[in-house]
Amino acid sequence: MAINEEIFLGSGATLAFVPEVDLYVRLDHSNCTSTSLRVHGDFAGQYLLVDNLYVGCILDYYDGAGTTTPVSSHIITGNDSDDITISPAHGVTEADGDFAVIRGYGAPCVGPKNSTVKRLNADNWLGLVESATFPNVDVEMKQLNLSLGSSRNWTHQYKGIKTASGGNLNFISNHGVWLYYALGHCSTINATYEDTTVASEVVAPGTSSQDDNRFVYLDTSGGTAQADHDATDAEFIGTGPIFYKTERSGTALTPPILENLNPVGQLEQLNRTTNATATTLDHAIKYTFTEGNSAILPSFALEQSISKLESSNTYITGDTGIATESHTFTRIARGNRVNTLTMTANENEEVKMTLDLNTRAVHKLATDESYEARGGITNNAQLFNYEQVANEEAFLEPFFFSKGSINIFGQQFLKITALSLTINNNLMDKRFVGVGSKDIKSAIPAQRSYEITFTALVTDNKLFEEIFTEAEATSTSVVTDGSSNGVIQLEFEKDNTEKIKLQFANYHISSANWTVPDDKGAITVDATIMPRTLNLCEVTTHWILQG
Repeated sequence: MAINEEIFLGSGATLAFVPEVDLYVRLDHSNCTSTSLRVHGDFAGQYLLVDNLYVGCILDYYDGAGTTTPVSSHIITGNDSDDITISPAHGVTEADGDFAVIRGYGAPCVGPKNSTVKRLNADNWLGLVESATFPNVDVEMKQLNLSLGSSRNWTHQYKGIKTASGGNLNFISNHGVWLYYALGHCSTINATYEDTTVASEVVAPGTSSQDDNRFVYLDTSGGTAQADHDATDAEFIGTGPIFYKTERSGTALTPPILENLNPVGQLEQLNRTTNATATTLDHAIKYTFTEGNSAILPSFALEQSISKLESSNTYITGDTGIATESHTFTRIARGNRVNTLTMTANENEEVKMTLDLNTRAVHKLATDESYEARGGITNNAQLFNYEQVANEEAFLEPFFFSKGSINIFGQQFLKITALSLTINNNLMDKRFVGVGSKDIKSAIPAQRSYEITFTALVTDNKLFEEIFTEAEATSTSVVTDGSSNGVIQLEFEKDNTEKIKLQFANYHISSANWTVPDDKGAITVDATIMPRTLNLCEVTTHWILQG
């Protein structure tokens, strides 16, 4: 064993975002069996699968090119770079054109490989992270006496299940896209596209003809591109893939195009958002997020790498000939679903978001597995969603409390000093037979709840009166200005016109506590409001969401 006395330092630690989306995998039918699927050379020429990263994921088998409905569903019990083992066996006679889709939950998106070195789609900036806790792994220990005497010590012990937990991300909000992961679905995208023809830059599945910069594409159903195109009729999948991107200096599209489900001929190139001036946002993207009411809630992966930062091998693992990783240590937390999202806007502070995560599993790379973290990007300014083309400093600016507003009971409250919104998905942990690993759990969304709390200076007794109102404040429609008595509207805006707008309906006030200060100063009220439904969530931003 090699002796290495150089320690890992926090200066070499990074945390990257990896989308989890439905992954299209074309199959090599001549090398497939009923329980082992070989990826096609077209896929393997661009991407390599991380060993056993997809254990426990659902795989849908599609019989033949042109099909849009799977013939069977399976659990992945193992995988290496280009072979996937499934259970139960499929009953299809393999043929040219067969493909599989690995469903997104717990399936980190692949990234274009570096020769024989594996990568994930991990060259993505997380945003303005104030603090973060990577999910930990707790091991259940079983200790038994086996009905044997002669000692007061346990006579046998073994390890039970492993549980990943404790993941937490605290952001200073420079965008509102994290709301997507708490709510569950993207229904519409309003954006600007480059061309009047569709897919002129995409030459084949998984590739683009442009390779001098990073390009982004959206499936718009093959319609004619137009300025501020409203993609209500788009075929993009509301839980991802949403946008596709190329690598910085290559033509590989990430994620791989769902060839039969998102055809190449429906892709259009996005006109990237810029700041023409300090106060003008050009080509903004406006997302509409809605409540997801199925068992599917979007998830994502986190890649943590700790490197000794030698320039010759900065983020590549895979030391050979030794039993431990001595240069770069990488771990991947996959299947992160947002259990609770808390959005706060307090006096004299930036708007902040805190995400408490439910993690499916933490993956350990094989010691000799050659893997490059951060998608091979060593310059932070080149991370996706960090790099922009003009006045990028405006995108880094956070939202502030001072540019926010709240409308309740049909009127705007002007004297609020603290505001908090909590979205709780109440995720329930479940483990299932046949997953292939005792360490894989699933988080099932249960009862969703919303809670809004705020502290305000008292100007009238409206809140006190509402305590005694039995009727629910009700609305079924979106309003433009929050003036409806049945709608709560929260809105935050940046100087460059980026915006977060939320409307809730069907609400009661549950508490309103008045404080009379000893210093004879302003009287304040601490109030809690419980809405039942979301009417609207619009996020206007530069941030590109892959799902």
